[in-house]
Amino acid sequence: MISRTWLAGLAIGITATPGFAQEFDAFGRSEVLPEPERDWMFVDYSLVDVTDDRYLGLIGVAETFSPAAIEFSPDGSSLFALETFYTRGNRGDRTDTVTIFDTVTLGVAGEVVIPAKRALALIVKGALALTDNGRFLGVFNLTPATSISVVDIEAGTFVGEISTPGCSLVFSGGDLRYLMICANGDLLTVTVDEVGREVSKERTESFFDPEIDPLREAGVRFGDEWLFVSFDGTMHSVDVAGEIPRIGESWSLLSEADREENWRITGRQPLAVHEQSGRLYVLARQSEEPLDDPADWDGTEIWAFDLATRERVQRLEARPELEEGGGPGGAIGSTSGDGTSNIQVTQGDEPLLVAVSDTGISVRHALNGDYLHERLENAPASGWLSLRIR
Repeated sequence: MISRTWLAGLAIGITATPGFAQEFDAFGRSEVLPEPERDWMFVDYSLVDVTDDRYLGLIGVAETFSPAAIEFSPDGSSLFALETFYTRGNRGDRTDTVTIFDTVTLGVAGEVVIPAKRALALIVKGALALTDNGRFLGVFNLTPATSISVVDIEAGTFVGEISTPGCSLVFSGGDLRYLMICANGDLLTVTVDEVGREVSKERTESFFDPEIDPLREAGVRFGDEWLFVSFDGTMHSVDVAGEIPRIGESWSLLSEADREENWRITGRQPLAVHEQSGRLYVLARQSEEPLDDPADWDGTEIWAFDLATRERVQRLEARPELEEGGGPGGAIGSTSGDGTSNIQVTQGDEPLLVAVSDTGISVRHALNGDYLHERLENAPASGWLSLRIR
């Protein structure tokens, strides 16, 4: 298994008797990968070069019961993951940690023990968030009481726990601020001081109606703006550039014609943004009946929107039609198994659109839609997609 730091090569010769030498096979070597590139992406915990279809390495995250989304330092030098351990494997005393990985070596650089309260769930956006200054990592807790555990990354210490009744998940909202989504449709702003202690908690008025049209938790960051989509395809935005987060004007991803044709926004990771072009990529599928949970259904198309005009500028098939191969419907990383569950787009002048389906991971040029790889051969078959470089 490849890692940026490999075991040093070893060849041992032993002379058992005069004139006879026993040679042992070399079992490893030491290598350092070059500077990271924009088209390097984590598929769950595996690092992949999606342009050259190369498997680069693996971070050793314990996936006991509940894997978690990962977060990166602003300079990309560190990666933060949540881990849970039990003294008897699947039972016993529980320990939760924020584990810090060095992205140069992919090895563990440190860990911070936190209260054994972190939400044990499938990988979701909002499980953890780093403040914009890169100093404080917030971890969403669910016991079922909701709260945030704050970790000082610079000091490598647990700062404390902030109670957030009725509000869940955690998103970065400024240098010393987090955002949380509340069950009644409010937005909670949690502000900490220079040492990570709670300063204030403030709620906005409701910016969506959870009874009529609930909000998906799978938000995406576009500059200083968070974008969230509702079950019914309405985009809601939160601008975090100012002293107080500002709720933006909502707008629909679905035209009247789309609604007449029963299009819906679906998938586990349904949104991705290319910063430079201002394009928003969205997973969509047709369904005559409303969906209890859109995350349970793959998208059969990928739509691209110009965020400046809010116009749809591109429609793509969600996955290639491969003559051979393809896994069973509902494979890990997929949902309904008939389209694409997760999407991500790399940054830079020539962005790549990466999509996960039950047939594997496909890569295409994001701006023109042409396939670069219809299926990656040297990568995990599926998984949650994370960019190392924002």
